[in-house]
Amino acid sequence: MNIAMNRAANPVLVDFNPVQVAKPVGQRIALEISAYGLARGHVKSLKLESKDDIRQALRTIREKFSRYAVSPSQINRRQLVLFPRLRDIRIVDGELVLAEPQQQHLRLYADANDTKGSDIKERHASYGKIVGECLSEMYKNVDDAPDDLIHVTCSGYLAPSPVERMVARREWFDTTVTHSYHMGCYGAFPAIKMAHGFLSSSHFSAAPPRQRVDIVHTELLSGHHNIEDSGIENIITMSLFADGFIKYSVCSDDYARQHGMHGLRILAFNEHLLPDSADDMTWVPAAHQFQMTLSAMVPVVIKRHVRAFVISLLRRLDIDFERDKHKLMFAIHPGGPKIVEHIQSELALRDDQVAISKSVFRENGNMSSATIPHILKAILDESDIAAGTRIVALGFGPGLTVTGLVLEKI
Repeated sequence: MNIAMNRAANPVLVDFNPVQVAKPVGQRIALEISAYGLARGHVKSLKLESKDDIRQALRTIREKFSRYAVSPSQINRRQLVLFPRLRDIRIVDGELVLAEPQQQHLRLYADANDTKGSDIKERHASYGKIVGECLSEMYKNVDDAPDDLIHVTCSGYLAPSPVERMVARREWFDTTVTHSYHMGCYGAFPAIKMAHGFLSSSHFSAAPPRQRVDIVHTELLSGHHNIEDSGIENIITMSLFADGFIKYSVCSDDYARQHGMHGLRILAFNEHLLPDSADDMTWVPAAHQFQMTLSAMVPVVIKRHVRAFVISLLRRLDIDFERDKHKLMFAIHPGGPKIVEHIQSELALRDDQVAISKSVFRENGNMSSATIPHILKAILDESDIAAGTRIVALGFGPGLTVTGLVLEKI
């Protein structure tokens, strides 16, 4: 799909508002707790009881973590809501002892003998409670209802959704809720396209006039942890993904000016499904959690196609990539610790052109669909990036899907 916008009517991304539901966990302690959890799952599944067996299992899992987990040098910390807090951890005889939180909706496991954890229905009930509280925080100082509200997530689905419940409770009768689900890490891009479409439709009398569409991302990846699987893929996902919550708006250019808002003007979209890659990244429901497949081919496939994709995207705006790339900034979804570096190398970009993408990953991990909005907020907030700068945003997800967006800072 290729879309280039009429500049006179281009909507603008404004008012990025991230919310922190839980204090982030340092990556070093997160890896130690995760390794302990997997070791506990291993010994329980084999019905081993002795301390020597437990310690040997922990040594084995720690060795695997040292080889395959995303290290503290790559991620500093992550927000993990459904994860033991420091107050829930004790050390007895040199070993970690984890206790489940007092609040029922923050518990994944019934007790120390439970290695499967809550089933998918119970985990979704917890998701609903956590997201409901998150939405209350996001909208606590918001009185004006948006014309539309798009809810983006790949980690929890309920009907009615927490967003629908909030809109009904606030009696926002003229606000329409739309759900944009299960697209994983590239989920912000179709949501922004939808918001653009909603705003544009009012110019053709297909709907009442619209000025503002809110987009809300609520990613609770910690709700899908699996401590029974000590395979490499599960270790990577346990150490890579984080929870992320953010709200922002897509509004008309007139609305942004009237409210004195600086933002990012939407200029062009592009999206491709890449051939022969459907099984390289999957995200499917299982009995107790969603399960991810993440092939080692993902960075290879992305690197193979990204240059031609970016050239095609910029051509929609008559921008020559080779001639003009030194003036561009890039918001690249850091699907893993090396993705941004691979793309930087393939496109021959300077460090400063991708620095914010790397920084957001280091300080947050991979927050799935919420990651690109966090990067865009940081670009908007960075005073060294001047108004008029063009930003190329790139995201990747199941399909394999590669999607892009060109923005202009205003």
